[in-house]
Amino acid sequence: MKLSTKTVASLLVVTAVAAAVPGLSQISIPKKRRESQFDKLLATHDRKGELRSEILGLTPHEFKQLTKKMTFEEVIQHCGLLSKRDFRIALLGYLRSELLARGWSRTRIDSYVMMRATRFA
Repeated sequence: MKLSTKTVASLLVVTAVAAAVPGLSQISIPKKRRESQFDKLLATHDRKGELRSEILGLTPHEFKQLTKKMTFEEVIQHCGLLSKRDFRIALLGYLRSELLARGWSRTRIDSYVMMRATRFA
């Protein structure tokens, strides 16, 4: 995964907020095109699907093939997770461990999330 530390930290904050309050990031557009801001942000930063495929236990190629045939929720269920919320919690844990591997302390991560999460809530 080749994301900058700042991007990983930002994704962590958005994931924490989205996992805590499901439906908070829903955009109110016409009923046909309701899409979560969180899902759009994740797709932007994870264009090749490397991050999502790693969490689901797939190769990026397998992930791309499955997303062509199924919706993302169906792919999540196909890989053994029950819901999008479970995926977001797994993503939260993965991003936390990634920041820990990059030298961040647990207190620094927690304070960063608390400081930034108030902007979204």
